[in-house]
Amino acid sequence: MEMDAKEEDMKLKEMREKMEELEHSLTQQRDRNYKLNDWLDVAEDDLAILRPENILLRKQVKALEKSSSEVQLVEAEPRRSLLDEELDAQRWSENKIQKLEKESAIMKEQNKKLLVELETLQQEREQDKISLEKNRVSLLSMKRRLEEAELGLQNRDDDIHKKNLQLKYSEELNKENFNIIECLRQMNQELGEQLEDRRDTASFTIVNDLMEKKEEALRPPLSFAEELQLLAFSPEVKPSITASADLRHEEFEAEEPLKPLSLPEDRQTKRWARTFETAFQRAGLFLLFIFFLTVLGFVASGSLTGNVFSINTLWSGTRLMLQPYYSVHYGALPPI
Repeated sequence: MEMDAKEEDMKLKEMREKMEELEHSLTQQRDRNYKLNDWLDVAEDDLAILRPENILLRKQVKALEKSSSEVQLVEAEPRRSLLDEELDAQRWSENKIQKLEKESAIMKEQNKKLLVELETLQQEREQDKISLEKNRVSLLSMKRRLEEAELGLQNRDDDIHKKNLQLKYSEELNKENFNIIECLRQMNQELGEQLEDRRDTASFTIVNDLMEKKEEALRPPLSFAEELQLLAFSPEVKPSITASADLRHEEFEAEEPLKPLSLPEDRQTKRWARTFETAFQRAGLFLLFIFFLTVLGFVASGSLTGNVFSINTLWSGTRLMLQPYYSVHYGALPPI
């Protein structure tokens, strides 16, 4: 576009120079025409002055011829010299008149040529006017095209600037989303580690409970008389006895769901643990998918309406969505 604009400017400059040269030549030709017209007027005035003189001279010649014919009879010899002089003067005047007539004819021919040249110049002038009008129209159209091209370039620059801003904003959003994803991954890893630790603790407590139950099963139970004797001899042991009774009651309640434990039940618990782990991973992936959908929805709404939302609102929304999952504590494995 810039090269086209430069070429058009060069063409416009050349056209303007040609127009100026034509106007200068027209002014020179006008001056010449004015001078020739003045010369023609002067020549016509001279001819108008010489014509009556020529007529008078001819009359005088005729009169002299008559007088000479009359006088020749009387004074032939003494007047011959005068007649010769008069004839010479008449011849000279006639020659001069002929020269002037030739010059007037030449001037008339030149005048005709000048008139033809004037007509051609007027025609050229009219053609130049038509070409000038066409050039003016073309100049106006070129100016309009240049203005439209400038407006198009400005609009394109504005669009490019907007797209650059959108790209920067999308890059910032991608960075923030990447950071959020990394935080969520770290949280997922921490939650998985916590879950594994709690599984280990739960399995360790289950093993300890089983070992204690086996030891209690191997011990002989106390008789009622022995318990009464202990109560009678040591009244301070009452709170310990009540505590042991409570412990036995709790152990009995804990034994009820754990009575049918065996090797296939251990496999079943492992299977349940694996399924629980896969379910937890799927839940995490599902939450990540929901998070990405919300982010895309916010980005789409912001790009359509032109409003810019802050990352703080997005982060607060994600925290509110994921807050119930932060403080999850598993005391033991799920019931079988």
